[in-house]
Amino acid sequence: MRNSIEDIKNYYNLADSVKRYGEDIDKSGLWKSEEFIFQKYLKHSDNILDLGCGAGRTTINLYKIGYKNIIGLDLAPNLMHYAKSYCKKNKLNIPFVVGSATDLPYKQDKFDAVIFSYNGLMCIPGQKNRERALQEIYRVLKPNGVFIFTAQDRDNKRFKQSWIDEKQKWDNGEQDKNLEIFGDKFLPDENGHFSFLHFSNIDEIINFCKKHNFQIEEYVNNLKIGSADEKNHETIFYVVRKQS
Repeated sequence: MRNSIEDIKNYYNLADSVKRYGEDIDKSGLWKSEEFIFQKYLKHSDNILDLGCGAGRTTINLYKIGYKNIIGLDLAPNLMHYAKSYCKKNKLNIPFVVGSATDLPYKQDKFDAVIFSYNGLMCIPGQKNRERALQEIYRVLKPNGVFIFTAQDRDNKRFKQSWIDEKQKWDNGEQDKNLEIFGDKFLPDENGHFSFLHFSNIDEIINFCKKHNFQIEEYVNNLKIGSADEKNHETIFYVVRKQS
């Protein structure tokens, strides 16, 4: 597998991916931590863009609790087809758009808030592509608008030994040559397909956001604001704001 956006789009277009993400709309719904952080920073009247929305788990469930001005956007056409079909069946008026976070089809200063759920920003392969996505998010946010996203913490104790071992590989030049920078990882699923994730740490994310003129509002481990059921999805929430 090459380290490209096209490969990632193909992965999320797979029938297995569509089935898994589709089931999560009702099976998982919104996490308690998501409900907490979204309700803390988002108003029901806000214009919201849900990037990398998959089959619409966060988009649809936010809509159901009163966030009516929301748009879901994802790279994978098959996921968008599923989301549209779900909404038609359930009589929900939610726009879903096929598009890339690296080239958003919206004018400057359009949204009050952008969200990128469960590590979605870090699922974008290539540092330049992640930089471009952050620039696009900044562009479409209104002044003082918020961007809420999550990212795995490479310094989390449960990853510690594996990243010590991985660093040794990089120091010796023995890493997977398809990977661009330290922290990149290809992750196999149960069917032998591979997704991509960049594992960052908190300092890296803070510097990444500040470089692109975002003000850091808050970062917090989801287990501190969510439920014990989220243990298998432990991650860090980041809330950053476009400076006015």
